[in-house]
Amino acid sequence: MSSDRDHQRIRSAFGARLVNTYGCNESLALAYGCGFGWLHVHSDWLILEPVDSDLRPTPPGRESFTVLLTSLCRWAQPILRYDLGDSVLLRPDACPCGDPLPAIKVRGRAADLLSFPRRDGGSVRIVPMAFETLLESIPDIDLFQIVQTAPSCVRVRIRSAAGADRDRLWAAVRKEMIALLTAHGAGQVSVERADEPPEQSPGGKYRVVIPRS
Repeated sequence: MSSDRDHQRIRSAFGARLVNTYGCNESLALAYGCGFGWLHVHSDWLILEPVDSDLRPTPPGRESFTVLLTSLCRWAQPILRYDLGDSVLLRPDACPCGDPLPAIKVRGRAADLLSFPRRDGGSVRIVPMAFETLLESIPDIDLFQIVQTAPSCVRVRIRSAAGADRDRLWAAVRKEMIALLTAHGAGQVSVERADEPPEQSPGGKYRVVIPRS
């Protein structure tokens, strides 16, 4: 989601009215933005359930640990209480914009941020999207997963495309990963090649990154 500053720059450059939207691979249109900064859920098409870490309902006005998605419009592939991994806050009262649909704010996946020590002291946190954008640009990767095994070490799990040169593919992945980490001041982080393939979470999802537990 873009910031208020980003909105102002885009509006100034293009003279356009901007609206935030919230979506995912499992449902491209979860919610749409209003002029008061809230996202209104398409509750006639889907159900979003904010829950805590034990999957119990989170009351309105309190940030959830994650949110469960149930689609009301998919016949061929139903989605029932699918764990999206996003923390959301459900508005406890009516939105001042007048839209009657449930209003939320999305806090994102803070639990999926990878934190590394910097060479110059302190630490740096990198969002999963940075790794996702990087590795999706490399040909011959069907699926990937980054696992942080220590403060300064990550393992990269790769499922390569059929016929791909795995050694050459790994060389490209390692080079780009090191370049990304170096750009964030964490060039000392070790990037290891994993023997095991990407693994699904208990909910059936392939997480792009798995932080150190």
